[in-house]
Amino acid sequence: MPCCSHELMQLSAGSSVNAAPFVPARVVVSRFQTLKRLRESANVNDLDTAAAPVRVLTLFTLSSHLCLSVMSVQQLLEDGVDPCAADDKGRTALHFASCNGNDRIVQLLLDHGADPNQRDGLGNTPLHLAACTNHVPVITTLLRGGARVDALDRAGRTPLHLAKSKLNILQEGLSQSLEAVRLEVKQIIQMLREYLERLGHHEQREQLDDLCSKLQMTSTKEQVDEVTDLLASFTSLSLQMQNMEKR
Repeated sequence: MPCCSHELMQLSAGSSVNAAPFVPARVVVSRFQTLKRLRESANVNDLDTAAAPVRVLTLFTLSSHLCLSVMSVQQLLEDGVDPCAADDKGRTALHFASCNGNDRIVQLLLDHGADPNQRDGLGNTPLHLAACTNHVPVITTLLRGGARVDALDRAGRTPLHLAKSKLNILQEGLSQSLEAVRLEVKQIIQMLREYLERLGHHEQREQLDDLCSKLQMTSTKEQVDEVTDLLASFTSLSLQMQNMEKR
């Protein structure tokens, strides 16, 4: 069953339950290239050598949330790493990148054929992990990449629920700069636009377009707060409509 387990919380902090040692990106790439050459020259009956890419993929998967840069991931993918291969817990590189909010690596993996709906051993998709760790830009990228618009976690949260939670925090008035608040509101609008478009709710998307235009014209904290309040009202109304449709 999908869940935000203790293990996922550790992953979001940059570690795993069975913590892997820090491996520099250049070492990961070098090891893969070496083992790839060994595999190409090995006898087809040499199962241990033939399994090398799987072992390297596991290293790549674990390293994706520890130290790999976008360029290193690009190199590994070009050298033949399977973006859909998983470790012993069913987790792929896309799961780790989504959990840790690395939007650029998420996009890169999707561009190379990573499956946005692949589930790990606990039933989590990359979208579940992005939602559990509140990475709004990653959710938007995954939705654009074909992630299913099903419930995000075992509590049945959708992007609407996540947006409402994020907006509540913004409305509490915690000290943030004008640009930081504006960026968060913009990211929430982008996520909701993608989500509602996938659901076929075009009229609601037009309302979000209007809010986005208003946000672009803001120049003071008060004006941004006004747009935030309007977006919070829009989100609450959309949730009510969604609940009514389920009855």
